[in-house]
Amino acid sequence: MAPIIPIIHCLLPYKETYTPQNAGAVALTVEGGFNKSAFSKNAVVFGRHLSTSSHLSTPILGNAMYQGLAPRQPWLRGKNIGLARAYLHHIKRHGAPDLLEVHGRLQVAEYIGRKRPDLSMGLYLHNDPREMKAGKTVSMRRALLDRMTVIYCVSDYLRSCFLDGIDVSGEDAEKVKIIPIAADRLLKHPPPKDKLISIIGRMVPEKGMLGAAKALASVLPRYPDWKVIFAGAQRFEDAPPSAYEASIAEALEPIREQAKMTGFIPRPEIMDIQNRSAIILAPSEWQEPAGRVVIEALACGAALITSRRGGIPEYAEGRAIILDEGKPADLAEALERLITDENWRLSWQKKAWADYPFDTAHMGAKLDKARYQALGITG
Repeated sequence: MAPIIPIIHCLLPYKETYTPQNAGAVALTVEGGFNKSAFSKNAVVFGRHLSTSSHLSTPILGNAMYQGLAPRQPWLRGKNIGLARAYLHHIKRHGAPDLLEVHGRLQVAEYIGRKRPDLSMGLYLHNDPREMKAGKTVSMRRALLDRMTVIYCVSDYLRSCFLDGIDVSGEDAEKVKIIPIAADRLLKHPPPKDKLISIIGRMVPEKGMLGAAKALASVLPRYPDWKVIFAGAQRFEDAPPSAYEASIAEALEPIREQAKMTGFIPRPEIMDIQNRSAIILAPSEWQEPAGRVVIEALACGAALITSRRGGIPEYAEGRAIILDEGKPADLAEALERLITDENWRLSWQKKAWADYPFDTAHMGAKLDKARYQALGITG
């Protein structure tokens, strides 16, 4: 007789779009966590209803089923709690899972945990919980630790943020797992590189986009055969350019013949740019918990320049150039050496390609082990 596979539910933040074209970091982590998972056949991802018109594609990301929900009374306590209320209504009618994994929203985990104390629950952290509702104080996080069956963190840095000020040992410490994010390589060999520099992600100040634009504008006039692409927008969707995006465009004006800002583009186009890029920049200015752009740059064998922020070094140490300060002048210096010193550039490309443990098989194995432990299943 085949073993019974437990039922896993994942509840996304309201804003997350679970489609191949518009997926953000959280959606891609959820997809990666089921890609090679033993639980994928009995997994259901819950999120908001998604339009199948205009720029939103059908939610068919990954192996798990997707169930769209309409938030219940979102005007009362916001869209995320409204989504939580809709989820509770759904499982009241259709049955509860063996394990519910709440992604990103601590207040949602707290709300569902209080309304359904019988549920086995996992909280999946993608950002610093000390800056979130229901996680700002030690007592709030302590209460979540007590209520949750398991807590997943995308880096050791994030684990330390959650446990900041909490005295833990034994079973409590064992509850809080580190599950690195993942991105699979689609090619068996390093792709050929153009004289192309790319900087990919949300066009927001904390990502260091403006400083990167200034660094590029100071270097690239001396190397007219090199091009740069800024790919992304303020959000993972089509929208008018923000004031910050306008400031980036202004900074790039001295190299306007070499630089391109794409705005939002679908993921397949992003992946093509990454594969063609000889150099990728990820100059984050905030304490980035992990950094999906970092592992995607490594996955395509690019020479990567990034910053020593948050959990980034856990992924990039020894595989990329990590700037301690991240000032435009430091970035410009590293960038110019990569452009002019081909051997140095090739050495970083080889390091990125040679040592890459961040595929979904590795992630899935760690996540499934944590799920089995949470469910009390051995063997």
